[in-house]
Amino acid sequence: MVKLVVCGAINWDVSCFVEHLPAPGEEVIVRQITRVSGGTGGNIAVAAARILGPEQVALIGALGEDEIAPRQIAALDAEAVVTEGIDRIPGIESGQAYILVGQGGQNIIASCLGANARLSLEHLNKPSVKRLLQECQSIVLTDPPLDVARELLTLAEQRGIPALWDPGILVSQGREALEPLARLTRILFLNESEATALFGSAQLDMVLRHLRSLEFPDHVVLKLGAQGAAMLEPSTGMVIEVPTLPIKEMGLSAISTVGCGD
Repeated sequence: MVKLVVCGAINWDVSCFVEHLPAPGEEVIVRQITRVSGGTGGNIAVAAARILGPEQVALIGALGEDEIAPRQIAALDAEAVVTEGIDRIPGIESGQAYILVGQGGQNIIASCLGANARLSLEHLNKPSVKRLLQECQSIVLTDPPLDVARELLTLAEQRGIPALWDPGILVSQGREALEPLARLTRILFLNESEATALFGSAQLDMVLRHLRSLEFPDHVVLKLGAQGAAMLEPSTGMVIEVPTLPIKEMGLSAISTVGCGD
């Protein structure tokens, strides 16, 4: 019996490490290329499985029928993530992300959604997937199609289990589309650009003011990059700020920030 179900993107990440991120029209030299499993759903599922233990985390997502798919399944199996909730979509490529990483670890990401965009409500109704959703104790969503997110958030509310949502690229659909679903979440996660897109600012006081006017329940976590993170409780106005780790003092340096928000 799994404790946690994660639903989100499964991508094959191709990272190109450069001296600096290019300006429009500028050509830069790639120093190194890496190709690894990624995607918001895959990253969270693996991290959770390392904490909760083998066979305690299931991933719901979609892959194509291509050479990438078996590599992704093998990588997830190696981390003891339950993969029976992953659909295979014929005639379409698996999701891929192409990432430029500068020396300071900052990045630019271009994603090909591929099979991720084809995850369907029909897949959620398959017996094996329904079983996972009925036995889990919580659900984490990242960026599945909006109708899938709506179904899973509604299910979590009906079952009385916590749902955590990091909408990511779905923010591009606008606040009106996301607001009803955000009200169903226990914790909503946003990064700076997403908060700015939804509320016009990532400043804590401005975001909190917007959240209070919308009468948002529970909590919102803002991921603030080099400034750490902050948890906002709109009902009380409470803000808890968490700084980043002092990696330089620990003798470490940032190589890439890809996946840190996951």
